Amino acid sequence: MRHYYSTIQGIVTTFSDIYASPEKGESIIVHMERPSEQGFDVVEFLLPSFTCQKCIGFSEDERISLEKFIRNNSALIWEIAKEDGEIIADVG
Repeated sequence: MRHYYSTIQGIVTTFSDIYASPEKGESIIVHMERPSEQGFDVVEFLLPSFTCQKCIGFSEDERISLEKFIRNNSALIWEIAKEDGEIIADVG
């Protein structure tokens, strides 16, 4: 399930429930998108490693700026995910 986090400068940020596996521990996927002429520009980060899993349509400077935003907000995202979400077994 996706949980809404924010909309800033037309970029909508959502995040997944917490995924858990014995091998990888707990993780959250943060998804950011904005409308574009081709549909949507998309970037996804995996928490807690801040690994960029997907980046389509955003420049490298924008990706770096969005990663900084996620780093600055990750503690709150984790807190909300633990309060409002579920922990899902990671099958991957």
